[in-house]
Amino acid sequence: MKNIKYLFLFVASVFALNSCETDMPETTDLNYVTFEATSMDLGVTIDGSSDYEIAVYTTQTIGTDRTFDIVVDLESTTADAQAYSVPATVIVPANTNKGTFILGLNDVNIGDGVNIVLNLDVDAGVYKGDAMVLSITQLCEQNDLNVKLTFGSWASECSWTITDASGTVVLRDTGYSDGLAEASGKACLPDGAYTFTVVDAYGDGIGGEILIINNGSEVVTIPGDYGDGTSVDFTLP
Repeated sequence: MKNIKYLFLFVASVFALNSCETDMPETTDLNYVTFEATSMDLGVTIDGSSDYEIAVYTTQTIGTDRTFDIVVDLESTTADAQAYSVPATVIVPANTNKGTFILGLNDVNIGDGVNIVLNLDVDAGVYKGDAMVLSITQLCEQNDLNVKLTFGSWASECSWTITDASGTVVLRDTGYSDGLAEASGKACLPDGAYTFTVVDAYGDGIGGEILIINNGSEVVTIPGDYGDGTSVDFTLP
């Protein structure tokens, strides 16, 4: 009878330990390391580069340096390999619970935005937090111009350009597919005078409207019934 009792107590103890392990990442006495956040929004200047300091934290402070491997999740990362640089390791110095590393970003195929996914590789007995997802976009330090178009039925008939004061085309688009509901174009432009010109091959306009937005503020609105084409002058900023 005593053997059955001891066996019951042993099983209950194992169950209790397993239950504690489920909650371990939330305790302060666990050997645990994690990035400062599970997600961050970062930017890189157009045709430029930017550096960011990123931190990792541990739940324990010891008298020696600790080194953790940083791993790029290539299956989940959409950024071009030349668009970022990540060190192989991060060091948490002795007698602290914080380490930092520098993430370098380059404007290489950033386009409308890419992601970089980082993980920590740890030894047995060390618990780690979730991966960090870095959302990377381009930063415009001048006029962040967006052209937004909404179409009727025949988007393929539409083409447009933006020219500067010297007549140089700084942004253009054409070759839309019929059935397309909307489209957009963007550019980072210096202050100055510009002309937006839109052409409709059939001569009846796009049926929707055209908006030109600078740094979040609408600067030009063109109704979609402009016939075979129209031009609008505007100034930035």
